Amino acid sequence: MTDQPLALASASEQLEWLDAGRIGAVDLLDLTLERVDRFNPELNLVVAFDRDGARAAAQETDRRRAAGETLGPLAGLPITVKDSYEVVGMPATCGLEMLRDHRPEQDADAVAQLKAAGAIVFGKTNLPAGASDWQSFNPVYGLSRNPWNPDRTVGGSSGGSAGAVASGFTAFELGSDIAGSIRIPAHFCGVFGHKPTYDLVPLRGHIPPLPGMLHQPQLGVAGPLARSAADLALLLPLLARSGARPRLSQPGQKRLEDFRVGIWMGEGAYRLDGGYRSALEAFVDDLRNAGASIEPVQLPVDPRESQEIYLQTLFAIVGAPAPEEAGAFEQLAAEDDTGIAAKLARYMRTSLGEWFGLAEKREHLFRAWADFFTRYDALLCPAAPVVAFPHMAEGSGVHSAQLFRRITVDGKPAPYLDFTWQGLATVANLPATVMPSGRLVEGVPAGIQVIGPSFGDLTTIRFAEVAERATGGFRAPPL
Repeated sequence: MTDQPLALASASEQLEWLDAGRIGAVDLLDLTLERVDRFNPELNLVVAFDRDGARAAAQETDRRRAAGETLGPLAGLPITVKDSYEVVGMPATCGLEMLRDHRPEQDADAVAQLKAAGAIVFGKTNLPAGASDWQSFNPVYGLSRNPWNPDRTVGGSSGGSAGAVASGFTAFELGSDIAGSIRIPAHFCGVFGHKPTYDLVPLRGHIPPLPGMLHQPQLGVAGPLARSAADLALLLPLLARSGARPRLSQPGQKRLEDFRVGIWMGEGAYRLDGGYRSALEAFVDDLRNAGASIEPVQLPVDPRESQEIYLQTLFAIVGAPAPEEAGAFEQLAAEDDTGIAAKLARYMRTSLGEWFGLAEKREHLFRAWADFFTRYDALLCPAAPVVAFPHMAEGSGVHSAQLFRRITVDGKPAPYLDFTWQGLATVANLPATVMPSGRLVEGVPAGIQVIGPSFGDLTTIRFAEVAERATGGFRAPPL
């Protein structure tokens, strides 16, 4: 194996090399940094470094390994972390100018757990300002580019994360997701990403909320991105908070044939571009030919109602600490022929009574999905309406500035803020894994989303793992 394939190998394979003494932690860090230094200037995925701290940690790992000491399960893996997380030794800006000089004195909880397992954090990856866009651009660090096509976005908000994983700049990544922020970048960049069950992984030390705040917002989660499903299975229990780990259900399925799988390809507002649809249909045909039992299903919830409950919950969270956002949308409502501005402004001004009403509606969603997953182990669906699109970076992170952007679906413009596919799992607190289909559309990857029951995270990951074995999994971009 040459240096370049080792940098692009899965985290599990890199660990095998480390454990076998075929490479040391310092050498693996050097190999990774050499690759970052070679390709990152064009892509702008890794935006902050702690090379000295990482080298000291790698040297200590090599010393302990040579001495025969017991090491953590990730010992020696060089990684980057999304710049929404606080990491000692590097700034934590979340792409916001007001946090340009914020240097935390404590690691975010999830970062601390990865370090305790032996991972070596050497850098931070880019994201949109405030982690609030499906692209990765901000006034602090600029624009990140997709390694498959630099003219296209890596997605957001964990866009630098997904791009870094795809490019071999990191063994794996730590992302976050409230509106598809792990799943959409994983889809756009051709890697694996997992949105966990709500509250499985601790979020303290993640921005937003602002530094120093302790509460975990509804809907938001932290989760891993990697180059294999086996890596996700390794990482998720290490990231899970100790009190939640016993709730993770262990999958009994070992083969594709063991899974009962439904598939839903959308209707109405759940748009899907024809080229992307064809790629997913061909991928599903491959799975069926490999023995998978996959049947079209109707959702157990009204998809339109589910989306509105999701949007109101999300934008109530957005609007509560930033009432100026609602005002900005209200001022633009007269210019907006889609009606989105007026609706989102109204949702940002959700009252306490309406909030409790949303909680009741979500309980009905929870129960409907729980019943569905007594009959099915997983639901397959798209990750987004389209594949990675050309950059539209103006006003990144400002919701009102995104109002007049358009994506292209089957040759026709569609509202940028009308993404829907991420909401199905999020509003119902369900886990969802995105994996690459192995197919390209317009020269960029096409991923598929695997949704499972609450705390059935390892089931969706196991499905991705057996599907990966049948179809090939991660492919490196043409760097």
